[in-house]
Formats: sequence, structure tokens, C-alpha cells
Amino acid sequence: MATYRAAIIGCGGIARAHMAGYNLVPEVEVVAGADPFAEARTKFETEFPGVKTYEDAEAMLAEEQPDIVSVCTWPGLHGQQVVLAAEAGAKGIVCEKPFDLTLPAADAALEACRANGTKLVVGHQRRFYPHVNEARDALKAGAIGDLVAINSQCMGDLYTDATHSIDLIRYFLDDEPVAWVLGQVARQSDKHRFGHDVEDTALVHLQFESGVRGLVMTGDLVEQGIYQHVYLQGTEGRIEVGGDREQWWRLMNANTNGWEHHDPAGDLREQMWGCFGGEIVELIDWIEGGPGHRLNGDSARDTLEIIIAAFESSRRRAKIALPLEDVNGNPLADMIAADAFK
Repeated sequence: MATYRAAIIGCGGIARAHMAGYNLVPEVEVVAGADPFAEARTKFETEFPGVKTYEDAEAMLAEEQPDIVSVCTWPGLHGQQVVLAAEAGAKGIVCEKPFDLTLPAADAALEACRANGTKLVVGHQRRFYPHVNEARDALKAGAIGDLVAINSQCMGDLYTDATHSIDLIRYFLDDEPVAWVLGQVARQSDKHRFGHDVEDTALVHLQFESGVRGLVMTGDLVEQGIYQHVYLQGTEGRIEVGGDREQWWRLMNANTNGWEHHDPAGDLREQMWGCFGGEIVELIDWIEGGPGHRLNGDSARDTLEIIIAAFESSRRRAKIALPLEDVNGNPLADMIAADAFK
């Protein structure tokens, strides 16, 4: 018998990934979902018999009183729906990435979780990929000496896609604080995703407090098909970490005689769904008194701060020191409103 009852806010595509993760965890039963669109609710009920759907998330939370809530809506709704779930008494929340579009919305969500004793994680689930963790272990074991620079490449935009890139870079550095950000974004189209405008291209330089340099490239700066590749340069070698479609990693140092290739065992798709299951298992452990979650909300807030700082750097044409001060909105939206890309 399941120990935890779960519910999902937002019955769209990403909710299926959450369902796949929950289905890997016997301790959890998904009992309900909420979505304002009747078509989405009908499709969800058909795919997942026994899951009751609601038009209104607040009504669902009041009626079902779930222990765990997944927030699978558009980014601009994330913060307020985390607040809703926390105030409804959820023990744990799994919020989709990015945390939100603004720092005040993220901060309000974190405060609501603290006030209600709710454990919050944000879905940068690539921290659970086997090949990422094998490469990270090699780095920690000194396979390439001291880390000097790390960069990531992915198609897409900062909010939707490179939130994972930045998070992965931070993961390899054990979430070390970033001292400053220098960013440049370009927008030649009217690109719009998940309820908000996005840029076409971004280049973001990160300076970590230890002196390690980070670089994130997105959009048309990146070869098509490249998604969440990570490159690490050390004083004694290099590590390359393949993206979603490859899930391999390779090492070059004085002992490898060229590239040494590593393919973690297991089916690629199973590994992807397993990441969603992994974040649930670790959340339950946290709820039950275990150590903090690797995808905790405070970490996700730091990743969002870097994204906001990159937009603000482009807007001001200046290097931006962290922690970020006096930036309460979405600088990308401000630039678009001011015709800065014309």
C-alpha cells in the first residue's frame, strides 16, 4: 500500500514524465490532477485510469489533501502554485524548472515552504543521470587535476533549456557561489515559449568564487542536436559529458592514450524516466528526516539568479556581481518592451 498520496497541477506533456517517475516509486500513489482545460483533463484520465481530475488546483488540494504535489504548469505560474501547495499542507513539492521567471516569485515560494515545513525541489533532474555522476566522480577523484574551466552547450533558450546547463555546471562545482556574470543575448524573432517571450541566442560567462571560469552557449551558437553537453578542462586533462541523446562521458589525461570512452549500463529511456523517479525517492527520504535534496529550492533559486543576471548584464552592457540586487522583474521582458533588440 502506498504511503504517500500525490497530485499534479498541470496535466500537459511534462506531467507524463512526472507520472513515469511516480510509477517507479511504490510508496507513492498519484490520486489527482488539475488543469483548467477540459481536453487536457479528459486525456489525462484516459491515460491514467483512477486519477481524478479537477478544473481548479485549489479545489483539488482542498479535497484531496495530497502529501506530495508536482507543479507542471508554465514557468510564470510556478511560484504562486508552489505557495498554493505549501499553504494547503503538502509535505513535499516537485516544481518544474525554471523555478519561475522572477526572483521575487521564487523567494515568495521559498518563504511559503519554510513557513509550512514543506520540502521543495525543482526539476533539474539531470543531476540524477548516471553518466553525469560518473563524470563528476572522476573529476572529484582528480582525473583531470584541478578544474580550470567548464562550459555547456544546448539548443534552446535560457529559461527553458539552459537552466539545466547552468545547473549542471553548478553541480560539477558542488554548488560553489558565482562571483559575477557577464551575459549577452540576441533576439531576432518573436519567439515565445510556455507563456513568455524568450531570446534566440545567449552567451553567458560565469566566474566562480574559486576562480573557475564557466561558459554557457545556447540557441544558434550551438550545433543542432547538441543538448546539455558539458566540457571540463583541468590542469591535467579533459572530461567531456554527452547530452541527452548520447549519455556517455569520456576522459583524456596522461594515462588514457587519447580519449577513454565510458557508456553507463542501462537503457537510455529508462535512465531518463529513472531520473524523475530518483528525485521522488530522494524527496521522500528528505521528508522522513534524511539529508537535503540535491535539487532543493534554494539551489534552484541560485540558478534562476544567474539567468536573471545574464539578462540584466545584457540590458546594462555590464558585468553583474552576485548576489543580485535591485532586480525584481524579468530584464528580458523589459528589453523587449523597450525595443532594445530592434
